[in-house]
Amino acid sequence: MKRIRVLLFLVLLAAVGALLWLAWREDAAMPASPPPPVAIRPTNRIEFPVPPQPSAAESILDGYGDPASPPIEDLRKIHRVVTGYFSVVKDGSRHPIGGNPDLAAALRGDNPNREIFVREDHPIFGKDGSIIDRWGSAVVVHPEAYRQLALRSSGPDRSPYTADDLVLSPSGVQQPAR
Repeated sequence: MKRIRVLLFLVLLAAVGALLWLAWREDAAMPASPPPPVAIRPTNRIEFPVPPQPSAAESILDGYGDPASPPIEDLRKIHRVVTGYFSVVKDGSRHPIGGNPDLAAALRGDNPNREIFVREDHPIFGKDGSIIDRWGSAVVVHPEAYRQLALRSSGPDRSPYTADDLVLSPSGVQQPAR
C-alpha cells in the first residue's frame, strides 16, 4: 500500500511538473506586448482661416472699384447683381426695394429667401452699410417700377445730380447725367 502511495505521489509530481513546463512554454511562445503608445504632444501649429468661397454675386462684383476699369462698370456690376437678385427672390413684394438702404439690406440677406448675396464685409458696402461707388459716395438707387432700379453714382465730385454723375437705367443702359 505504501508503494502505491509513493507511485501516486510520483505520478502527481510528474503531472504538476508537466503543467508547469507547458505554462512556461506558452508564456515564452507569446509575442511580446506592443510598446505603449507614445504620447504625441500638440505642436504649435498655425491654422490659417479658410477664406469663404465667394457667392455668385460676389464673383460678379470682382474688381469693383478697380481704377483700371471705367467707373460705369461698377454700376453695371451692381445692375447684374440686382438682376440676379430679382431672378432668385421671386416674392420681393414683402421686402420692396425703395432705395440704397433697402437694396443693401436685401443683398446682405434681409430678403424673403434669407439668402446672402454679398457678405457684409464686401467693399461694395460703406461703413454705414450702404452701397458705395468707387469714390465712397452712396449709390443712388431709384426704383422706377417693381424690379426695375435705376442706379446713379455721384462721380468724382461726390455730389449727386451733377454733370459728372454716372447713370444706369433699369435696363442696364448708360444714360446722360441730368
